[in-house]
Amino acid sequence: MSSATAADLSNSDLVLSLGDLRRGDLAAAGGKGANLGELVRGGFPVPPGFVVSTAAYDRFVAENGPRDVIARELARGEGSGAAIRDAFEQGRIPDDVRLSVLEAYRELGGGPVAVRSSATAEDLPEAAFAGQQDTFLNVIGEEALLDAVRRCWASLWSDRAIAYRERQEVDQAGVKLAVVVQQMVMAESAGVMFTAHPVTGARGEIVIDASPGLGEAVVAGLVTPDHYVLRRSGRGWQVAERSMGRREVAVQPVAGGGTEHVTLTAEASPSPALPDRALFRLADLGAEIEQHFGSPQDVEWAWAGGKLFVVQARPITALPEPPTNPSKMEQVVARMFSEMVPVRPYPLDMTTWVPALSEAATRPVFGLLGIQPPSVPSMFAEEDGVAVRFAGLPSIHATPAVLLAPFRLARTALRYGPANWQDDPARTKALSRVRALEGRDPARLTAKGLLASVRAGLSLLLPLAGLPRQRYLPRVALAALLVRLITVLTGRADRFGALLFSGVANKTTEANSVLEDLAGQVRSDPTLTGIFAEHESSELRAALEREEAGRAFLRDLDVFLDRYGHRETLLIGPSQPTWKDAPEAVLGILKGLAVSAPSKPGPPAWQAARDDVLAHALMRIRPLRTAFLRALDTARYFLQIRENSHFDAMLVLGILRRTMLELGGRLAGVGVLSAPEEVFHLKIDELERLAVQWPPPPALASEMRELAIRRKEKRAALESTPLVDPRIARGPEPAGGALLNGTPGSPGVAEGPARIVRGDGEFGKLRPGDVLVAPYTNPAWTPLFQRAAAVVVDSGGAASHAAIVAREYGIPAVMGTVDGTTKLVDGQRVVVDGSRGRVFPAAGPAEP
Repeated sequence: MSSATAADLSNSDLVLSLGDLRRGDLAAAGGKGANLGELVRGGFPVPPGFVVSTAAYDRFVAENGPRDVIARELARGEGSGAAIRDAFEQGRIPDDVRLSVLEAYRELGGGPVAVRSSATAEDLPEAAFAGQQDTFLNVIGEEALLDAVRRCWASLWSDRAIAYRERQEVDQAGVKLAVVVQQMVMAESAGVMFTAHPVTGARGEIVIDASPGLGEAVVAGLVTPDHYVLRRSGRGWQVAERSMGRREVAVQPVAGGGTEHVTLTAEASPSPALPDRALFRLADLGAEIEQHFGSPQDVEWAWAGGKLFVVQARPITALPEPPTNPSKMEQVVARMFSEMVPVRPYPLDMTTWVPALSEAATRPVFGLLGIQPPSVPSMFAEEDGVAVRFAGLPSIHATPAVLLAPFRLARTALRYGPANWQDDPARTKALSRVRALEGRDPARLTAKGLLASVRAGLSLLLPLAGLPRQRYLPRVALAALLVRLITVLTGRADRFGALLFSGVANKTTEANSVLEDLAGQVRSDPTLTGIFAEHESSELRAALEREEAGRAFLRDLDVFLDRYGHRETLLIGPSQPTWKDAPEAVLGILKGLAVSAPSKPGPPAWQAARDDVLAHALMRIRPLRTAFLRALDTARYFLQIRENSHFDAMLVLGILRRTMLELGGRLAGVGVLSAPEEVFHLKIDELERLAVQWPPPPALASEMRELAIRRKEKRAALESTPLVDPRIARGPEPAGGALLNGTPGSPGVAEGPARIVRGDGEFGKLRPGDVLVAPYTNPAWTPLFQRAAAVVVDSGGAASHAAIVAREYGIPAVMGTVDGTTKLVDGQRVVVDGSRGRVFPAAGPAEP
């Protein structure tokens, strides 16, 4: 038997050991053979065997003439393969193929074998091709084996197989067939297992059909099998549904070879086809197979002599999306995550940035409250290292320390006043370490040094973002509660948002102000005005470099990027460029801002709201008035602490991206990756394995190369699948003539043409007076608010950046509409009611 590895298969490999194959060897071993080989390599209980490869099929076709018959019959287009099958049945197996097959059979020990067809168009994620080619069980003897191989080849051209491929639009002439030969398992019972519910789509449920005898009875639909649905609980697997089959027939092996159908009744065999202990072992096995392949699997299995065997595994095709019945809290969290993670993070994001940032953001505050913080990565279902979907809320556990929470909060509030929070020693030390990291040249670091820089950068997120919030927000929160109480007592509850969020100096508004100054330069210079008017965002930098005025402007832009360019375009992690990495996003903002001068701001909204509260009769009570003013001064630090600590944390993002891309470039240089950006398809622990010995040994390099390719393909297959199921985030259907329902984000009513902006590449579309309609927002989007009449966002809630900044600029905002970007049309005139969280149609024609 050939022992060629999957890496160097060639046409000379007529017979291949299952143990030498893996899932990528579809061309040589067909879908069934490749998947079985992958199972063997994964250590799963697969009966030993070998594959008669597609090279042997090609040899037979070349020497016996079916190729001409295939071409002639396919040209006729009548869908009949009778003439093709005749050519196979009359042909002679070439001597080298015959000898290779028989040698492998003898090495297997002879005796009964199962002979299964394995086409190159088979067991694919998009089409299973189940049952389209033949299988022969309990084949005994060398001549019987050779005949079964030839009949498998011929079955590639059965009428049903030809018709199925036509429906699936598979190229008929390019299809080939391998044959899997395995030791026969004389099963006491057998059947099929689905590692997700094939009807409802529910993940976390395993469905098992079982019947006495060989699995052919279940697979071929000859029997009503025992049916089980298992769900995992904290105590392991539980049988959620159980129904006994009717046992109409059992397929049993015959002593001289072949099988027979034996009539069987449930009364004659009252015990279950599979004992519970085997059910639970089978469920564990199914979960491990799903994890290995990275997607829900359709598994054929057999039970014999107290042991389980896997005889086939393939992806479940046409699997529906899982059902959703979200709670209010799940809807809120889903909308929040739609904003925070609008696109699918890469494996490297999910194992570095996402856990580190979520830990920094949640652990300090939750720790004060005595609550075990949730793990954000665990809130996403993962398949083969790729984040597939939002999996729902994790359990949150209170610890005994929750009893001490009031004392901790009070002690922290007394100890840390927010007036000097930016001088906190932990923050200033962390900023110094950021500057030191920025000074490192990644090109001069070893692979281990690059990974050390990544770890050092991630460790800074806690002192930059977590500790300031833990130390200084408790006093701010207590002050905000007092402000809220007083606004309720004075009948001014609707002023609370303006009191806390308007007119607060922070890094976001500071950056927006500098951008406005740059836009003013464009408006005041005819050369710059012309360049920005005539070119798209992606063309602006090149056009500016051709003019002296443009080059001077770019120098000012570079100063801006040095100061603010670490801002994220997306929050998901280093896989996404920052403003400095993608300056076209900033130029797109400036293109929109330069169209017209900003409107002159009126009196600060917070001051008007404060004076309104102070005018109430209750506020003549001097102690209450003094308490209100002091609490207001303290509470207004909330927005600054939130925005500026976020700004500080993002300083690390660009450093991590440059460091990771340097490592990716080196891995591309030694053939592990095709391009530096593919490094994001790997996890941090996998990169650490690669860095142990440089350059990585060939076996490890090959393993990681295949892993990156597989995950890249997985991400591509999921491109049109949202990470957060819109059905979870969706609220009630619009009512009362509304086009959209959402969450009130910023009060007020405004009318204007909807302008759909789906990403930073479209920032230049927004014109003054437009209603900005976006799938998500973050600080990178907020400069647009200076021109927008209102904001409508698919994701987020009242505490989102978009809602807070909209309140700052005094424009209405509706958050969490889920599908505003798809329901509204560019130019459609709408009325945005930010107080009620609704969007209505407006009278008048749409605008271009």
